[in-house]
Amino acid sequence: MQIEIEHCSCCGAKLTGRYERISKGLALSLLKFREKVLHESELSNTLVNKVHLSKDLNLSKNEYNNFQKLRYHGLIAHYKDKITKEYETGYWLLTKRGNLFCKNELAVPKKLLIFRNKIEERSEEKIILRDILTEDNLPHWYQKEDYNMSFEDTNDFDENSQNDNQLDLFD
Repeated sequence: MQIEIEHCSCCGAKLTGRYERISKGLALSLLKFREKVLHESELSNTLVNKVHLSKDLNLSKNEYNNFQKLRYHGLIAHYKDKITKEYETGYWLLTKRGNLFCKNELAVPKKLLIFRNKIEERSEEKIILRDILTEDNLPHWYQKEDYNMSFEDTNDFDENSQNDNQLDLFD
C-alpha cells in the first residue's frame, strides 16, 4: 500500500517523509570505514578519525551514494576542523556511537522517519550490527519498495552540534 503524497498548497513542497534503515550494505560500509580509521590510527600511533570517502576508501557506487544515511543513526558525522571550526568537504568521522555499534555494544532504532533532513520518529524496535549481518531476510540494499512509503529528496544540511572529533576506539 502506497501512502498518498501530500503537498503544500502554497509552495508545492512534499509534506511526507521517508524511512531510513541500516541495510547489510550500509553495515558493511560502516565496518569498512571503521577499519580504515583503525588502520590509519595504528600507522600513526595516534587516533586518526578523519576519512575522505572517495580518496581514502574503495567504496562501490552504492556504498558511496548511501554512506551518508549512517549519520541519521548518529554512527558517522561530517568532519569539522578543530581550529577553523569549518566542515571539510568529503571528510567524515566515526562517532562514539558508530564505534560501539560496530562492536555490537549499541543497539539503534530499526528505522527512522526522516522529514526535511530531521528525525521525526524512531522505532521502538532496536537492532544491533550482528542481527543486520546475520539476518537472511534483510536485503543487501533497501529499495524504494521495501519501505512502503513515499520518498522525497532533501538537501544534506548537517546541523550536528558535535564539537569533538575524537572517540575512544581502543576501549
